[in-house]
Amino acid sequence: MRTIALTSLFWLCLGLPWSQAEPGKPVAVRWWGQAMVSIETYWNFNIVIDPFSLSIGYEDPGLSADLVLITHNHPDHNNPDIIKGEPMLVRGLRESGEYAGIYQVLDRFPNQQDNRWTDARLRMARSPHSVIVTSIPAWHDDEQGAKRGADTMFLIEVDGVRIAHCGDIGQSQFTGGQLKAMGKVDVLLIPVGGTYTVDGAQAAVLVEQVKPRIVVPIHFKTKALKIDLAGVEPFLAALGSAYEVVRPVGNTLAVSANNENVESPKNRVVVLNYLPWEMPEELSELFDLKEAASAATQDVFAPLSANQMNFRPSNGTHTPRWNAEHMMGRELGFFTEIFSKVDPAIAKIDLNPAQMPPDYEASHPDWNGAEEARQIERVSALTRRFAYLLAELPLDDQAPGSRWTPRKLLEQMARHYGEHTENVKLKFELTDWPQE
Repeated sequence: MRTIALTSLFWLCLGLPWSQAEPGKPVAVRWWGQAMVSIETYWNFNIVIDPFSLSIGYEDPGLSADLVLITHNHPDHNNPDIIKGEPMLVRGLRESGEYAGIYQVLDRFPNQQDNRWTDARLRMARSPHSVIVTSIPAWHDDEQGAKRGADTMFLIEVDGVRIAHCGDIGQSQFTGGQLKAMGKVDVLLIPVGGTYTVDGAQAAVLVEQVKPRIVVPIHFKTKALKIDLAGVEPFLAALGSAYEVVRPVGNTLAVSANNENVESPKNRVVVLNYLPWEMPEELSELFDLKEAASAATQDVFAPLSANQMNFRPSNGTHTPRWNAEHMMGRELGFFTEIFSKVDPAIAKIDLNPAQMPPDYEASHPDWNGAEEARQIERVSALTRRFAYLLAELPLDDQAPGSRWTPRKLLEQMARHYGEHTENVKLKFELTDWPQE
């Protein structure tokens, strides 16, 4: 089995050139306790690794997923009932417990509703936001130094970010094959508790081998399992001064390919909470109103064809597509402008189109209404995903880098969606509106 695994690693490390990655878009890495991690992308893909069952008293995080990855055999992984929807369930292990090599792509092209899960070796076109998933064999060292058990690490590549999850590893050192398979790592998720896996000092040795840009220590703490956090502090002590320690609010890390920390030459250890940040009630109500207006807008655009989206009214007003791009672009631009001042991992993203009809060029003239609606939904999801960056901003104080206060911006976005959506609905009554 060992020879087969290393042979698989050779093919996994070839660096096939067909991905059209679009680096720079922010990716959210979220830790939920134990080895459970979710990765949420700009294209709104949600990947969950090692979810635990509600049957052991785990608190329901309300997560939905497109893909669930399993790194090791565990009875509560057989039916991960805390994940909503109908995600694909992928194991890095065969049912026999042996390693099963995975090198696949999760993708969805515009105007397509369903995701694709395909072999990454195939010369198939990919969208700019495809997710490449690579499994890497791992094991546990017993007291005599022999290797026992079969576990799996996963490498996730999306939007130029490389995330390595090794939540059940028990090795004293990584092998050359494992390091080659991981390559340059932006985020390393590594256990530090030592209950079933490596302890803090051993984890520090593994980190030194990989030299990731960001380290996220994970351990066996959840609300249901009251295990001490002592594993984190010995890990930090073992790392010494080589890494800057950051303790953000909640359980979410923003990371992107272009967020090299220019202010500090040190790489970072990001100590996350296992519980997400909870919005204060007043802020939550404002978000709910904005999202309700956004959802109503999506309902209007979703049935339209690409031809109807590109309809140029004879009265000289904007196309429906301009309205969709403008609403989406305003929310994305205004919020990422604020987020970027709080966390440089998120750059301002300006997709707002030219204001006047003669100057406007559609970003995606082939997208149908359903895809434009999904784009609006993606932006709404991104805003909530990184809303923890508003935690220290008073609702009625001007936000850094912005002319808005958080309250005024959220209220304006709700009105903005409503106003432009009504304008689009009026176009349906024009005599030259294309009936399809």
